[in-house]
Amino acid sequence: MNPSLFIKSGVTWMRNFLLRVPLRLKIMGLAFGLTMLFGTMITYKVSTVLHQNMVSFLKEESRSVAHELASQAPDYLLINDIFGLNQYVQNIMKNRQDIRYIVILDNHNRVLLHTFGTLFPEGLLKHFSQRLPSGNPVQRLLTDEGVIWEASVPIMQGAEGSIRVGVREVFLQRRISSFIHDLLIDTLLVAIAALLLSRLLTWLITRPFNVLLDGTQAIRRGDFQVSLDEFPQDEGGRLIEAFNAMAGELRKMEEIRSEKDALRRDFLQNVIAGQERERKRIARELHDQTGQSLASLRVGLKLLGKASRPEEVKEGIDQLQDTISAEMETLHNLAFELRPNLLDDMGLLPAIETYIADFPIRHGLEVSHTFIGFGENRPDSSIETCIYRIVQEALTNIVRHAHVGSANILLERRNRKIRLIVEDDGCGFNPDRMRGDGRLGIHGMRERAELLSGSLRVDTEPGQGTMIVVEIPEA
Repeated sequence: MNPSLFIKSGVTWMRNFLLRVPLRLKIMGLAFGLTMLFGTMITYKVSTVLHQNMVSFLKEESRSVAHELASQAPDYLLINDIFGLNQYVQNIMKNRQDIRYIVILDNHNRVLLHTFGTLFPEGLLKHFSQRLPSGNPVQRLLTDEGVIWEASVPIMQGAEGSIRVGVREVFLQRRISSFIHDLLIDTLLVAIAALLLSRLLTWLITRPFNVLLDGTQAIRRGDFQVSLDEFPQDEGGRLIEAFNAMAGELRKMEEIRSEKDALRRDFLQNVIAGQERERKRIARELHDQTGQSLASLRVGLKLLGKASRPEEVKEGIDQLQDTISAEMETLHNLAFELRPNLLDDMGLLPAIETYIADFPIRHGLEVSHTFIGFGENRPDSSIETCIYRIVQEALTNIVRHAHVGSANILLERRNRKIRLIVEDDGCGFNPDRMRGDGRLGIHGMRERAELLSGSLRVDTEPGQGTMIVVEIPEA
């Protein structure tokens, strides 16, 4: 396997693993790891410094004891008082436990005095028989009892022999090891304390996130009434506050959506009911008027067939023509109300003009109109149908509710947007009660506009008239 790919896959696995670890464990692991790392580094540094100081101390101790003996030994050697010199050496050994041995050699490197008791180590005989190194350095000896630092000092510049003093590490090494052990225990205790404190810290940090998680799950279930308890004004508290504000906005949006759904259901029910009423009206007109007219034509034709005089035939034909003409006018008006052919053939403007032409006669309502910005290029057929139906509904509402004798229509096309304004100076109404009886027509107009990404606004007050503003963008 390619080493670079292996390393890259390992790094990817480690990153994914760390990303899956909970935040609580990340913070606790970081605190514990940093504490242990810092404590271990301090312990290592202290151990190194103590070992260096120990070596320097043992070298200096062996050298100082050797010099002390070298200054005192001539007093005993000149009078050949080996016993007194031995007593002096034993007192030094008794007061300094880390001194392993003291050996006094004559000028021929023969042992005059030693502290090994009755059993002298044979391995040291060859060592002591060697000549002193130049400069009288301190030597490091590795023995079965551990490391020994030996200082060699001549007596009276070598005329009376030399002194060898060996100091062992074991006592100071034990103390240092005990100190390092205690330091490691303290480091572990501090790391455990840091772990517990980080656990408390992670609880304080992650508590808002856990509360937020419960809140978001409630929002996900559709419970927009959720409200989280306030926290202190730290980052978590501000996050909770922002979540509550968001939940409040979601509640408002849900209420608006529910209201729109209710309005849409009412609108659909009203549309269905209106369709049924329209069908009943058409059926009634076809049955009552058209049916009666056809029956009248049939009777007239029978009478015409029995007529014998030319005058009676001509009179019957004139009556039948009048009846047919009236019925054709009725059917034309009925078809125009359902779907004006002008809207498909000539466009929106002629259709509106034709629709409002007989309003003064049929409804007693004078309707003025102004068209701006419409050239030869017609809008999309869906936009024309939408605006035409909104004009129909708006004028119907004016006739039913405004109690006024005039209305104005402004239709403007500018910047790829069509704006329709229908206004009257009638009685107006309270816009907060638009869901009341007779107001579903306004919601129907708004639905038509929103289906084409448009908008509808109603400006009205009781006694101040009504203005309906519709804006529909052209694709």
